[in-house]
Amino acid sequence: MRIGDAVKALGSVAAAPLRVRRHPPQPPVGSEHYLLPELAPDLQSASTKAVDVPVVRTPPGRWREWPPLVLAGCDEPLADGAPDLRGVWQVYRGPLKGHIERNEQAGNRVVITAAGIIHDMFADGTLDGGVRDEGVGGVQIEVAARFEEGRLNLYLRGKRLVVTRYRDGDDLVWRYGPYKNRLRRLASPEDAA
Repeated sequence: MRIGDAVKALGSVAAAPLRVRRHPPQPPVGSEHYLLPELAPDLQSASTKAVDVPVVRTPPGRWREWPPLVLAGCDEPLADGAPDLRGVWQVYRGPLKGHIERNEQAGNRVVITAAGIIHDMFADGTLDGGVRDEGVGGVQIEVAARFEEGRLNLYLRGKRLVVTRYRDGDDLVWRYGPYKNRLRRLASPEDAA
């Protein structure tokens, strides 16, 4: 990452709380976003595996309306050690209060859709399987994802831990840079605060 890109990314991270307050995100409208798909009891019973679904990236200019589910119809059970992060979540406590994200999972694949981006990854610890996409401030990022101790950890260039998501009871805890946020799962658009 060039110095200019690093400065731009740090500035975007620092400005994120203000951006969320000034432009609160709208939740997805359709009920399909909120229904957790039933997963097969084991890998052999799965009709569609995570690797069978093409990987999706953030569209040029970012998305303006919630895109369709990426893993719709994929019923591969979650990988061993993977926390169940599926659903539409909203930050109710933390610097990014109001942020809304949709998380999809199947096998060791995770798709996080929020704030105009789609980060589609395999939590296999590799840069090839991780996120190669647009990050904060429009800077291109390379991130490796791993499930570790019940957490989804994202490592910038496979080395430095930059994002963590894990469950704490009914909550999702999301540590993003210096920010720690608690999210609650939304059952419908009307649940958004």
